[in-house]
Amino acid sequence: MVTVIDFVAQLLTSVVDLVDIFLFDVLLGVDPITAVSFLVGAGLTTATIAFFAYLALGAFVNALTGLGASAPESAVAQRR
Repeated sequence: MVTVIDFVAQLLTSVVDLVDIFLFDVLLGVDPITAVSFLVGAGLTTATIAFFAYLALGAFVNALTGLGASAPESAVAQRR
């Protein structure tokens, strides 16, 4: 049976191994154009996820508080 400490140790070891494999086998193990295209794709993916997370967070806050661009006029008038 695996203990929590064994699990955390294995998890941290796996993260270090993953970073090592990514840096030396994937990113630095290919020609520069492939590495640049990989980084551009990663950047676009990260930007897209961040943008939609921002939209989802705004919708969540709007649903909970009623504040935001789609708030009813009565809520906007009460804030003034």
